Parts: sequence; structure tokens; C-alpha cells
Amino acid sequence: MVDKSKFENEGYTLDITGKNLTITDAIKTHVVEKLSKIEKFTNNILEVVVMLEVQKLAHTASIVMKFLHFRIQVHATTVDLYAAIDGAFQKLTKLIRKYKSKLQDHKAKDVSSIDMRVHVLKPIDELEDINDEIEKANLEEELKKYKIPEVVAKETLPLKMLTQDEAIMKLELSGDHFLIYKEEEDQKLKVIYKRDEDHLGIVEIEK
Repeated sequence: MVDKSKFENEGYTLDITGKNLTITDAIKTHVVEKLSKIEKFTNNILEVVVMLEVQKLAHTASIVMKFLHFRIQVHATTVDLYAAIDGAFQKLTKLIRKYKSKLQDHKAKDVSSIDMRVHVLKPIDELEDINDEIEKANLEEELKKYKIPEVVAKETLPLKMLTQDEAIMKLELSGDHFLIYKEEEDQKLKVIYKRDEDHLGIVEIEK
């Protein structure tokens, strides 16, 4: 079951969605109280999307806070719904405090004329031409090893001109695993990605 609640809050839209649970007045009040504390650190919020989900003992809270030129995305999972909400807002507050000065002064960068095509991949269900000698009992396991990715979605995105610090900030705030951008200083195309929880890597693309 999906339950949605959408209303205007302090000049921006707050959208609360619940999967496998009902969004009660108590949940709404708790979310609004947490948001009111964050408003002390930032302004120019356009939209906040809070997604709550219950799967057996796992309670997950995901938050997407949208501004004019960027977004912040966080999530937390615990055995208690309110603890998950608190955990997600703690992560959100930490990121906003960390980048507060940059967020307040952030302006839109020029967009390159180059468009990046992003393909979302998923494994296909069947594998053709597999060895007939493989026993049926092992067929499913073998298919898992040799599955070929299939393109299931295509999206065209503008290529942003950023400094390295801005690229790091955008990647951390977005919650994505990588970001493609054009370096402002050397005009080179680069990919910044998460190596692990505490480290990033940058790939420089040569023409």
C-alpha cells in the first residue's frame, strides 16, 4: 500500500509518501518538526520529498531536498520508523552544515553544448547459445555468471562546467555513485566517483 501526503510548508512543497504504511498526523508532525530545524541553516528550498517504507523489520526513510540548481539525497534504515526518520534528517543536517557557505552562494554554471547520454542497465532473463552439456541443476547458476546487461532506459543530461570542489560537493549531496562534468580550469571531461565510503576517484577522459 502506498500512502501520499502533499502540502505547502513555509513556501515550499513537502511530499510525504508511505509504502506499506499509512502516513498519520503524528508522522507528518514529526517530519515537519525536523524540517523546521533545518530551515535555520538554509533557505531557497523548492521541494522536499520524504519517502517512508516498511519491509518486515526494516524501516527506511529517504529524503530528497531540491533547490534551484542542485539536490540533496539521504536515507537511513533501522528497526524503528521514527529512528529512521531522525537518522535521515541527521545526515541531511550534517551535509547542509558542511556545505552551508557554498550552498548559499551557489549560482548556476554555464551548460556545455555537449549532452551526456546515460543508459540504465539491467541483466537480461535468458542467455542464448549456452553449452548444452550443462546439467539442468546447474543451469540457473551458470546463467547468473554469464548474464548480459540490457539497456532499459536512456536519458540526455546537460554537461555541467564545475570546479573540482563543486563536483565533490554535488556528488556527495546527490547520493549518486558518480558524476560526469567538465573541469572549469583545464576544460577537460572528467568522471568523479565513489571508491568507498570515505574516498573518491577521478577519471580524466582524453580525446
